Amino acid sequence: MDLIPILFRITIFILSFLYMIPLNEAAPTHSSPYDAITEFHIVFVIPITFHSTNILGTLFIFYRTYLRWKRDHRSIVLSLRFPFYLAITDFLYSSSDLINYSYSASNKSKFLNNEVITLPSPLCEIMGFSIVLFVSFNVLLVGAISIITWLRVVQEYYFELGKYDYKIWFPIVILSLIFPLSTLNAYGPTKYNCGVKPEASAIMKIFFILIVLTLATILFCYIHILTKIRRVKEENSSVSSSNNSWMYLNNIEKKTLKKVLTYILVFILQYVPVLIYNMCRLLKIQNFIIGVIVSSAISLGGIGNVIQYICNEGFRYQSSSVTCSDYKSETKAEADDEQKSNDDSIITNNV
Repeated sequence: MDLIPILFRITIFILSFLYMIPLNEAAPTHSSPYDAITEFHIVFVIPITFHSTNILGTLFIFYRTYLRWKRDHRSIVLSLRFPFYLAITDFLYSSSDLINYSYSASNKSKFLNNEVITLPSPLCEIMGFSIVLFVSFNVLLVGAISIITWLRVVQEYYFELGKYDYKIWFPIVILSLIFPLSTLNAYGPTKYNCGVKPEASAIMKIFFILIVLTLATILFCYIHILTKIRRVKEENSSVSSSNNSWMYLNNIEKKTLKKVLTYILVFILQYVPVLIYNMCRLLKIQNFIIGVIVSSAISLGGIGNVIQYICNEGFRYQSSSVTCSDYKSETKAEADDEQKSNDDSIITNNV
């Protein structure tokens, strides 16, 4: 089961939706194939549903993380901190966009009369800035997780992340602030909500490059992780005479491959629609359904994070549960210490 052909086919499948957009809509238009009531329900009900589901999922992760912290009375292992951090960025984004869409949806009569339904200025500009900031948090955090995992597994390089993992958060916050602050005039009201103005092409180009670079980074890191695990399995198979050991290593490889594919697939489903949306905006293609898909698709990352968390930790909290050991700590007799071994469980628990 090769990773690259599968991801290539998935990406092509998603990009194929770009051809469903009529080319004759390349010029700005104010017409819609739907009546005003139908358009209202499509534009607002779908994103609000996705954001609400995402928020409930993040609250579930917050609650489970709190229970584990309360039980252990110590720092939570890295494999559980990363889903928690992702849940924070997902919660911030969905909460902001939920307020954004809910305010516009509350002005249904104005929408039907083609009046302004967005937040008043300067709240609208602040809302647009916040949404771009929180999306930047999420994208950069995904990239940071893949790099840290690659360093620990492939390069076998361990380093202290500092109190509250500030060595992760500090560069992410700085970089995330640079992008929106460099385009302060790009935020304001659109037809349906507050966000990036249609004429603000600079921020679209920046995000296009950011998403492509992050996708390339996670592909590079996780392909090398799978290669490393396969090489370790082959090395152990040449010296091991136990069938149980061989089956264990084979199961670890399959388990890790499945989680890697899921992790990358979630990112593709989450941000490839954003790439398509930015391309459409740059080409002056007007189609409100694309905007609905983008806003809802970003929430898929949080929903996917919850699904992965439940698969790894279970739906119900069990006080007797023990975090799975890392693949390397299982195959090496000379593991450094318990905390490092637990932190390395990111390979099998959070890849």
